[in-house]
Amino acid sequence: MKKLPTLCLAALAALTAFAPLLPAQQPAAPPAPANPYDLLSRVLTPIATVFSPEAAPRALSLTLVLEGMTDLPPELAASRVELLVQPPDRALLRSTYDGHPVTLCRVGDSLWITPNTPPFAALANPPEMPGKKKKKGHPAGLAPIVLPFPPQQLVLLPILFQVKEGPQDQGMRTLDVKLMPELARGLGVEEWSTRITVGPGEKPARVRVLGPGWSLIARVERLEYADRLPAATWQAPEGALRLNARQVVQWSDFLGRQVDSHRP
Repeated sequence: MKKLPTLCLAALAALTAFAPLLPAQQPAAPPAPANPYDLLSRVLTPIATVFSPEAAPRALSLTLVLEGMTDLPPELAASRVELLVQPPDRALLRSTYDGHPVTLCRVGDSLWITPNTPPFAALANPPEMPGKKKKKGHPAGLAPIVLPFPPQQLVLLPILFQVKEGPQDQGMRTLDVKLMPELARGLGVEEWSTRITVGPGEKPARVRVLGPGWSLIARVERLEYADRLPAATWQAPEGALRLNARQVVQWSDFLGRQVDSHRP
């Protein structure tokens, strides 16, 4: 038994002496980076799945920080926009206006807004749209918040988009995305493009939108997913301005016509 320490020391010495002759374990090769189309699909699929009627119910919480925009008023610099969405009929937008918090929330076929003060109080009286007739026995309702296509069709990105690798943004990959020329011409957005900075977890970290004479840059401060958001998220505070489906549809039609009238 007294020889045991001596034998252990001898074995240790032998291992030390012959260690340089043993084959070194090769480190595993790092996985090849995803090509731009695959990476864009990985970024968009989790978001698209939230809005898919075929998927299990999900909710999304998104916070954006406005870093820059053409003709951006100084008071809006670095402002935050919080978006909570729980398809098919729950959505909340929270930001600031003139230095005061503003919240717009859709619950089912209605909308509530705070504060119920000018200029928001005027939303209770939407303009009448000539030529729009309501069908008898068919109440106006708000469309569900869903994608017009299943998320599985994101594999068709090469058909819809042109995707290229952009310059690195603070060590992160960027993707330059444009609609295919034929599709862009049909929609009248030939000059539009988007640059997406891909952050940890293959989530968007920054989004830059470029249009004809216009640009916007927003940093993604938070992007989280959940099965459901708390019921209190959608509860209107006392005194909130409330709009029914008819009023919301009227405003949507009015704003849509305003946008169409200013298109070149």
